[in-house]
Amino acid sequence: MSSKSQEIQRLQLEMEQISRTKSVFNSNQVQKIFNSTASRFKYQRPAKGGGEWTYVKTSYVRKVLDSIFGFDWDFEIDTSLKEAYDVALVTKTCVVKGTLTGRVVIDGVIRPIRKTQFGRSEVKFKKDTNEPLDFGNDMKAATSDCLKKCASLLGIAADIYEAEEFQEIEVVGSQEASERKKQVEKRIEDSKKLIDQMGEEVK
Repeated sequence: MSSKSQEIQRLQLEMEQISRTKSVFNSNQVQKIFNSTASRFKYQRPAKGGGEWTYVKTSYVRKVLDSIFGFDWDFEIDTSLKEAYDVALVTKTCVVKGTLTGRVVIDGVIRPIRKTQFGRSEVKFKKDTNEPLDFGNDMKAATSDCLKKCASLLGIAADIYEAEEFQEIEVVGSQEASERKKQVEKRIEDSKKLIDQMGEEVK
């Protein structure tokens, strides 16, 4: 899809149209959530059953969370190592439960926002044994998956993980929307100048 088509499909909405009550997020935070993911942050890998699966790296999710919460967020795994290990020996899958907590300030009061989800990774075993090759690495992969799943509940990378339902929104009044408008107006002005110059040369 061309960038021009994406510009046409982007909805321009006021904050009151997005949230039916007072939002815990300001317009700049909401804009960050409803942005589409830039192509340079998208990666592909083979999917089971054929085809490719699009995904984002954990580093990208961390940067978006830093931007939304002003670095005031944390992430904790609720599943103990023993619990994950015992399940992995039976299912050959490392499964962890984690909670993402971000904090916003409303009327001078710090309010936590929590999202809980599960993450998983396939466990690699030593040849002809039931002993994991590197369970620490399996836990790390499951933890990264869990963080991304928790962040997705906020809407981060929704254009990838909820592609069929995603609609990019331009929040009227947000700083990013204002900058985007200035850039569009500048491109239009530059185009007009170029057309005028070409007209002069023809004469």
